[in-house]
Amino acid sequence: MKTHGLRIALAAGAISALLASGVAQADTQLVTVNAQIVGICKFVTGQSPVVTVANSGATIDPSLAGPATGNVGVNYHCTNGQTPTFSGPASATVTCTTSGTCGVTNMAPTMTYTSGGPGNGFSPAAKVLTVAGQLTQAQYQDMQVGTYSGTVTVTVTP
Repeated sequence: MKTHGLRIALAAGAISALLASGVAQADTQLVTVNAQIVGICKFVTGQSPVVTVANSGATIDPSLAGPATGNVGVNYHCTNGQTPTFSGPASATVTCTTSGTCGVTNMAPTMTYTSGGPGNGFSPAAKVLTVAGQLTQAQYQDMQVGTYSGTVTVTVTP
């Protein structure tokens, strides 16, 4: 038994001597890790929004008083906390597209763009931009029969 204890003591001493001599010494270094999230907004892909300006169901009855209005929601995402800025024209040009009924006839609905607020990231439910159009009675009351159509480009930044 005493021999066994002596062997353990000698082995421990040898290991201590090796460690003390610097053979197995280690060194450390702190490394900084950075990440920066950019503020960005994007429209959700695959949408086909249409503003139908009307005063009677999905059409305009020129005998009715008051404006014809319509709106549509356009989905978007922004970085969490990022406030979007939307831009688009103040009016749209809609041209009669019904062949043989109205020639080249245009109307110019007033357009507005109402934000759904700052972003909440790209994984939760999308925010909604409301795009609205309005024609006054004076704009539509004497127009020719037909379907009128046009487009506007809406931009979101950043």
